[in-house]
Amino acid sequence: TYGQMVGSMKINGQETNPRDLKGFTGFVPQDDIVHQDLTVREQIQFSARLRGDRRFSGSRVELITEDVLNVMQIDHIQNSIVGGVEKRGISGGQRKRVNIGLELAAQPTVLFLDEPTSGLDSTSSLAVVYSLKKMCQLGMTCIMVIHQPRYSLFTLFDDVLLLGKGGNTVYLGESAGAKTYFDDLGFLMLKDENRADWFMDVISGEVLNERIPNFEPKMLFELWERYKGGPPPLEGGDALDEEAGGAGGQTLGSRTRTGRDMTNEEEIAVLTRSLHDEWDCIDLNYDGFLDSEELKALLTRCSQLEPSDEVVNEVLHRMAGPDKAVVEKAQFIRYLCSLQGDIAKDMLASTEGGGSPIGTDGFRDGVRLAFLAVLPQGNKQGSQPVADSDSDTSVSSMSEDASADNWISKPKNGIKALQRTIPGPCLQFRILFTRTLIQWWRKNNERMIFFIAMALGAVILAGQDILCRHPRWDAMALVNTHTCVGLLTTIFCLNVFGENQPMFWRERNRGMSVFSYFQAKTCLNLCDLWMQCFLFTSLYYGIRVMHTPFLTYWVPYLLTTYAASGWGYAISAWLPAQHGPFVGSLIIFVVCGLLGNPMSLTQFLANPLLEAVVDILSITRWSIPMSFFLEIELYPPQPEGKQEEMTLGLYKSAYRAATWPRPDYGHWYPALIVLILYGLTLRGIAYLGLLFKNRDKMV
Repeated sequence: TYGQMVGSMKINGQETNPRDLKGFTGFVPQDDIVHQDLTVREQIQFSARLRGDRRFSGSRVELITEDVLNVMQIDHIQNSIVGGVEKRGISGGQRKRVNIGLELAAQPTVLFLDEPTSGLDSTSSLAVVYSLKKMCQLGMTCIMVIHQPRYSLFTLFDDVLLLGKGGNTVYLGESAGAKTYFDDLGFLMLKDENRADWFMDVISGEVLNERIPNFEPKMLFELWERYKGGPPPLEGGDALDEEAGGAGGQTLGSRTRTGRDMTNEEEIAVLTRSLHDEWDCIDLNYDGFLDSEELKALLTRCSQLEPSDEVVNEVLHRMAGPDKAVVEKAQFIRYLCSLQGDIAKDMLASTEGGGSPIGTDGFRDGVRLAFLAVLPQGNKQGSQPVADSDSDTSVSSMSEDASADNWISKPKNGIKALQRTIPGPCLQFRILFTRTLIQWWRKNNERMIFFIAMALGAVILAGQDILCRHPRWDAMALVNTHTCVGLLTTIFCLNVFGENQPMFWRERNRGMSVFSYFQAKTCLNLCDLWMQCFLFTSLYYGIRVMHTPFLTYWVPYLLTTYAASGWGYAISAWLPAQHGPFVGSLIIFVVCGLLGNPMSLTQFLANPLLEAVVDILSITRWSIPMSFFLEIELYPPQPEGKQEEMTLGLYKSAYRAATWPRPDYGHWYPALIVLILYGLTLRGIAYLGLLFKNRDKMV
């Protein structure tokens, strides 16, 4: 959010902390904040598992998932990857419904939505609002902010709140009564003008008022205050008809539903848009037509039975006409839309001048039922869920375990009765680890780039050392290899917490355990780090034909990887993603390349203050002596010439100049302990960043 929030919040006259409402409310942000690399079904399912009651069984979660998919009319794309800007997935309207479905999966009693129709065309907006209206019929309360809706969309709402400048109330009441209210105030609307736009013009002062010569928009606030208490808005004005007008002092929750239902034309428009969106999934060869094989595959998928060629041909002829071999897109859509009625637009029957309509015999009725599976749930005739106090079920897949009474929690003892117990940190870790594992597997192509970079780095550095005839004990060669591993590891780990941060903020705000999230992400990332480090070390080791046993040679590189990954985590948790690569490269250059360079290390260690800085910050100050002394102790070097002899002596004096660790401690175990603590400390800093940074991002 932005700005400074002031004031108090009261529910039933009692002041309430907004944090106390998270257990039974949902919030849908304006931007479609979703997981781009999960399928539609996985998005809903993981949301239900993370935010649902911890006592819910697996079958209950599956039922909730099915219900959300059906109500939001996205069951037909449930196995499609959502995608994003770079990698195209589902359409914008479908993505918006997934965004809403994430909150519905948590079964909120009250759902808040921030401009759910922004960026959508009129038909897609109608489909979204209609899906929400069906949830209201089940007992949920939906409250949304919406800008410049069509009047047909405006009248779907039961109650509307019109706000003027400064957030002051201009009108609060039934949507159908807003026009009458402004008419009684003396405002005149031109013929054929969009009423919803006209309301906005009145509020902004663009419409003149003959009864108020010096009208200003701020007068609407006082007029409403006078009206809601009971008297007419203006002296001599006609009082509003209570049925068509505003609140009239009534409590909104005490009135019955007043918003209209969708007309048949609007339902057909929504259905037609859905069929247009799904045409590419049906037209398998993308030629713009359906042949008998494609139609047969579609019938098999819908009915779970393979129809005979006779059945397929008859359906094809009913869509396109006799002697036709293919069905055009327009014919297909027109035929399926007609299945909502009692008589389909049957080309075969009309050509024959007779014939029975669909549904008059068993064969044709079976075909009709098969095709009804193609239609979105909310548009099938008779499938709209309606709240019924005597019914035990709410949506088609609700069972005794997931009845309407459980679907929407009902207050018994105030707010506390609405709260639910979400899964604890351990269970959340299992859920998040499973989700992260799925995402990890689907990013194999992206991870392959880093594996290739690691392999190239090892090959290039090994080739350089061979061409330059560097001895195997050369500490500068170790500085290059350890710095390369540290740099590539840090950049790779920037993606762990730097990707999809808005989704993390959204889930954190709705009760997700940050500790569980942190552990799930870092535990799985260790697999990549282990494999990348192994790839680099094994290639360099093999090309250089090192004499040291491989496992002991690999350990210092593994510790460098562990410590450098901590920098990647910390940077991605505390800094914006766009600054991560630059800052990470700079830090690794300093802590690996500069502070661990044996040519300058002697001067650093001669000063107690600088020595403390190097001991705390540098990675290679600890990792390189492990490799260097292991090599010269197992295979005593034979310097060739005075230059190599002087260089070897410089390396030994540089790494032995430190006051700690003492010589009798050796270099192996102190470095092992320090680098593990180094990595753990940076991971702790990263965790604190996730916990406290960007807490104002209330999405």
